Amino acid sequence: MPRRSFVVDLSAGDKAWLDQELISGGFQGYDDLVEKLQGRGVNSSTSAVHRYGQQLQRKIDAIKSSTEAAKAIASAAPDDADARSAAVISMVQSDMFDVLMALQESEDADPGKRVKLISNAARAISDLSRASVNQKRWAAEVNAKLNAAKQAAADQAETIARRNGLSDEDWGAIRAHILGIEVQA
Repeated sequence: MPRRSFVVDLSAGDKAWLDQELISGGFQGYDDLVEKLQGRGVNSSTSAVHRYGQQLQRKIDAIKSSTEAAKAIASAAPDDADARSAAVISMVQSDMFDVLMALQESEDADPGKRVKLISNAARAISDLSRASVNQKRWAAEVNAKLNAAKQAAADQAETIARRNGLSDEDWGAIRAHILGIEVQA
């Protein structure tokens, strides 16, 4: 079993200070950090500070990598309507339904255990339903804002088009395009 890290015994302030020193120093200068820690009343070795620094650096690198991946996914596959969340919620709801059906069909399950499982399932379904309702409400709000923005853009474009003498037919085509309406040719 590895020995306990000195960081566990640090106060919140000392830990925050150490993290900041490691980050701002580029995870270098461990001998200097040990001296500064001793000045703060913390006894540690260079190797212990180095081990902690490596752990912190790995965590930061993992977070940066995850953030970059999330940004790349969001850029490559925008999901303004949050369809991914809706799909995940739907999949979990489907699995919960299958589990409940299997539980109901099970004849040899202990009644006490069945009640507990059903209670836990009901709580999970309640949470899923709430998440689904919130996701749909959010999607409706996004769509309402999008439609309002499209309408405002169309109104502003109409003012400019009328001022510059654009024909009704041309203006109708532009308005349909702005609002996302299919125009029959």
